[in-house]
Amino acid sequence: MLAGQAQRHGIVRAEIDQAFAARAAQLSSSLEHEISSARQPLDSGSSSERWQLYLISKEKNEIDGLIARKTSELNARNIVARSFDGHDPLTRTPADFLERLDQFGDALDSGYQAWENAYTAAHESRLLSTQVTSLTEKSNRLASHHAEQTIVWREREAHWERLRQIAEQRDARIRFKQQADADTRIERIRQANTLRLPATALAAGGVVLTPQGVLVAQEVAAVLENAVQAGIKGLIDLGRIALKTGPVFITGMLESPVLGNGELTPEQRDRLFYAVGVPARTLELYDAQELQGIADERGSVEAEYRLKPLPMPEGVAIVIASTGGEIDSRVPVVNAVLDPLTGLYTAEVPGSPTRHLLFAADAPSQAAMPGRTPLAVMEPQAQDIPSGVDLRIQDCIVCVPGLEPIYLSFGVPPMGTGVVTGTGQPPTKEWWNSATQTAGAAIPTQVGDQFRGREFKSFEAFDEALWRTIGEHHPLVSSFDEVNKKRVEQGFAPYAPKSTWVGESREFELRYQERSEFWSDPFNLDRISIKTPQATEGWLGIVPAVVPWPIPPASSWKPVVPPGSEHIGSTTSPITPTDPLIYPGSPAIPVLPENETFPAVDVGEVGASIPGYPGDMELPSPGLVFVGPPVEPLEVGPYNELSGRSRGDGLDIDHIPSRRALEEYLLENFADITPRERRDYVQRAPSIAIPAEVHRKFSETYGGRNTAIKRSQDASDLKQAVDQNFDAIKIGLLDSGMDESSIEIGREQLHILHKQQGWY
Repeated sequence: MLAGQAQRHGIVRAEIDQAFAARAAQLSSSLEHEISSARQPLDSGSSSERWQLYLISKEKNEIDGLIARKTSELNARNIVARSFDGHDPLTRTPADFLERLDQFGDALDSGYQAWENAYTAAHESRLLSTQVTSLTEKSNRLASHHAEQTIVWREREAHWERLRQIAEQRDARIRFKQQADADTRIERIRQANTLRLPATALAAGGVVLTPQGVLVAQEVAAVLENAVQAGIKGLIDLGRIALKTGPVFITGMLESPVLGNGELTPEQRDRLFYAVGVPARTLELYDAQELQGIADERGSVEAEYRLKPLPMPEGVAIVIASTGGEIDSRVPVVNAVLDPLTGLYTAEVPGSPTRHLLFAADAPSQAAMPGRTPLAVMEPQAQDIPSGVDLRIQDCIVCVPGLEPIYLSFGVPPMGTGVVTGTGQPPTKEWWNSATQTAGAAIPTQVGDQFRGREFKSFEAFDEALWRTIGEHHPLVSSFDEVNKKRVEQGFAPYAPKSTWVGESREFELRYQERSEFWSDPFNLDRISIKTPQATEGWLGIVPAVVPWPIPPASSWKPVVPPGSEHIGSTTSPITPTDPLIYPGSPAIPVLPENETFPAVDVGEVGASIPGYPGDMELPSPGLVFVGPPVEPLEVGPYNELSGRSRGDGLDIDHIPSRRALEEYLLENFADITPRERRDYVQRAPSIAIPAEVHRKFSETYGGRNTAIKRSQDASDLKQAVDQNFDAIKIGLLDSGMDESSIEIGREQLHILHKQQGWY
């Protein structure tokens, strides 16, 4: 029996060895198949890692799972493999087999089966051990790769964080610059609408406020106050108070050499006049305590009459109008408040533009000239208010402590002009899509940051500037097609969808919110929206036709002393001199001009040379003369100067940083300069002469390599951009045979020239 089992042992052992040898040959492919089967679906939401790191971690986790499963199987197979005789069956001999089998006695078949199971398990254990080793190596490689990529990604994220911080700093600088510009514009407007009044002017009675000062001569105050009272008396006498109709025109003209300048336009004449003022009692407002109480509550008083000054070619006409109908009877009353810093009483007149008054005891005033009256008053003439005249009035009553209340009426700017107010709204991703909806698209805050405090003379100028500004912000026009992008860049409104066209109206329109104070504050960005032509809500920016006030001419006024006569001397005609027959003195000897050589040599052409010809040789052709000496490699200087001297020398004059980066830097930091100035700055920007081949092969800003991202990065830090651009071409310069010391001298000269020109 043992002999038969021994023979069977040899045959079965050979078969098992052969079978597992075949499996070992296919171990790699079978292992890869198991790895593929163990892969799990992608789930980016389960990890905070970068996608590439997540894929590496996912693959490593799958392999580690296989290792754990294979290790568990390996331990189980090892137990089975040693169950026959406690040793590895692969290392035992046939004699060992027979010795152990003999111990089974009559159960030889059971012993043999135990050996066969142990021998098979030993082979499987060896295969599993090989697989675990291979998987462990793969897992270790993935762990190393993950660690390397983690470092790479950390460096990238740190670089991106630096770029993000630079972008934030740039945006903060832009916002600060825009806010500073807006504050400067607002302060200029405030200063232009601030007037210093002497307290003596208020005590004298009527006042006329002009850029030359305050006319406070006693006769002027009396004449002006009496003229207003006469006009009001005329209204009462004519019985127009109950009807609330036509105004009384006082054809008293302020004689002003400035306003009387015939070369002035109506707009210039409006700017050269401020206001006219009379005591509040002149308008039959006698209760000073009541006015003071209204001022404390920041309220308005009901007045039966209001004044409207109109600058005219002859001076200033003062219209007294009875209130009612389209003329509101409410006149705001304000208090003059003491400013502890300046010691002056200040008052703010509501309306647009907001007026600021400073009251001081020692403010200068313009005295009337002796021998003439700067205000002439004619007989008041009552007329009905024509339809279509400009009824806007900016007036108020100011209560100054220690003085009686004074009524002031200011000149109003022409319709359609004004200062931009409001901020707009932050645009969302669906900002432009709302333009086709009923509410329309709001004006973006990017426009508000650049427009606030700017003054516009017409709706057309405002529309053009607004669309140009929107076109400068690429995120706002990213959804526009190419045609509309071109239109917006040129200041034209983009085309609306064809379904929204109405007649000849095919572009998007700016619609202004309908409100009573529109003409006082037309350019309030919070009250403007962008809508399609078919939208029915909102006003279009169209100035209505305004009928001029029928002011009677003042040509009949002939002052005794004509204005400006004090500057005219004697009117005696000069005597015509006779030509003498003999001229005194020595005979005149003509002075001949000094010899000159033409064409003259300009300063910039001194040292001109001709390539290939020494200085003492005859010139072969004037067309070969080059201005200045030839350009040397690595020579640094302004681009226009170097490019003018570089001709056929194999050198390229390279802007460092690139021209486009410099233009973007100027646009971001100096938005107010003109395109011509910007072009001149770039033409004079620092450059360096390098071989053309080096420029084409190594420059990181040559041709298509100068991407928008690269330009933006360079524009954010010009000094760093110089070093980065120079490092890129330095490799090519070294390969071309130039020594490193000369190259670094060129780099230093570039930095020096940038600092001299003020780039950083």
